[in-house]
Amino acid sequence: MSASINNVINVTLLEEGKAAARDNINVCAIVTSQTGVLSTVERWRSYKSASAVEQDWGASSVTAAFANAFFGTSPNPISAGGTLVIGFWNAAGETLPETAGLLRGAEISQAVALPALRQKADWSFGITIDGTDHEVTGIDGTTAATLSDVVAKIQAAITPAVASVVFDGSQIVFTSKTTGASSVVGFPVALESGSFIGDVLAIADGSGATQVNGKAESQVDPEKQLDCLSQLKAQVNVKGVAFIDKILSAQVPLIAAWAKANSVLVFETFTGAAALEIDPGNPAWAVTLASQGNFRMLYSKAGNRKFGVSYMARTHTVNFSGERTAITLHLKTLNVAAESYSQTEIDKAKAVGLDIYTTIKDAPCVLTSDANDFVDNVYNLMAYVDAVQTDSFNLLKTTPTKVPQTYYGVDQLEDCAEKTTRGFVKAGVFNPGTWTLPDFFGDRDMFLRNIEQNGYYVLAGDLADQSTADRQARKSPVLQIAVKNAGAVHSEDIIINFNK
Repeated sequence: MSASINNVINVTLLEEGKAAARDNINVCAIVTSQTGVLSTVERWRSYKSASAVEQDWGASSVTAAFANAFFGTSPNPISAGGTLVIGFWNAAGETLPETAGLLRGAEISQAVALPALRQKADWSFGITIDGTDHEVTGIDGTTAATLSDVVAKIQAAITPAVASVVFDGSQIVFTSKTTGASSVVGFPVALESGSFIGDVLAIADGSGATQVNGKAESQVDPEKQLDCLSQLKAQVNVKGVAFIDKILSAQVPLIAAWAKANSVLVFETFTGAAALEIDPGNPAWAVTLASQGNFRMLYSKAGNRKFGVSYMARTHTVNFSGERTAITLHLKTLNVAAESYSQTEIDKAKAVGLDIYTTIKDAPCVLTSDANDFVDNVYNLMAYVDAVQTDSFNLLKTTPTKVPQTYYGVDQLEDCAEKTTRGFVKAGVFNPGTWTLPDFFGDRDMFLRNIEQNGYYVLAGDLADQSTADRQARKSPVLQIAVKNAGAVHSEDIIINFNK
């Protein structure tokens, strides 16, 4: 016998860990109060096409009409890897129907269970369903070709009128045919005769099986729109949200604060002359005063709430991995009817912080306001902050050994942040230029030169200046990043010198 090569050469493979994905910045939600499809039990569904929405909600439904405005906008988030989520707002309260009791077995492998089942022809168990005891005996496993064969014999003994018994490919599920609080499927127990099958099928108590009792009909109180957003965000990581129904004035400041705290863009369409006034009683103006840029405010004289949905769809279309892909919403075309505004209305909307959709020389276009910042600034920075955080985490996570607390390790952290930032320069979010703020860090000349040449500057603190506590806690020195916004040209002044 030949000697093992391990006597001479030993090889250790250090595999990288699984990296975390950046947030999908183009996941958008339309929130509906329409009942019949979703509820507080099933809060959301995701869609990639208008036809899929129509199949669930009906082609003539309000929800489908708003989805058409979303998918009809070109481009829309689907083309940039995004998704449309339809979320549910329990506006009027709802009645949850009675549910059936069930017993869900633990996960089992057919390859493991079948050989054991084939050893005996006298398998049995007792089970209580809806208060009635049932004995299942004489289950012959010797001829079973699949687990479904055994389940079929159990179903024959427990008639379909009592409960359904199915094997879904990984576990066996008993479901009572009754509903309500008295609908209960108990755990199987051993009988005096026969061999107990409960452990083999992983449906006995202690095997990992779970029991879910039926519930009586119950009433769910109406919820605030803020509560709806909180519940939706907890279940799916949406980055843009528009309500079909008007956001109530009392909810506007609360939702605006929530949007900023949770890195979500909420798009709301205001209407009525009062929304154009610089007045503390105007919810839109209050948002602008609070600098809550994540709450994007639009104005439609006609009260067209599809404006917000189409605007959202056009906003969430950037693939930040591309080159010069960053956009501005100014002068863009949407999938809603443009409206006519007087110059006074245009000026008032701009002052308050409301974007409008109108025509210039009969060409429909968005006119944006900078009073509450431009939407692309907020959207781009949301994506950038998440990218820096995620990429820095992945550096630590995927390194098979470690990032050391040395100058070499700190250089790795700086290189990671620079690589991420270069990607956003490439996408057109940041760009070389002149730093106009009085603030700077590090050497001033080096700071300004990097901004002018690269559009960013990254600097890590010196390890020698780190406190003993931070060193012992294995913290990195503080990493500081300065970036120069590329901005966008929204208007220009032209002077023509004429010589006759």
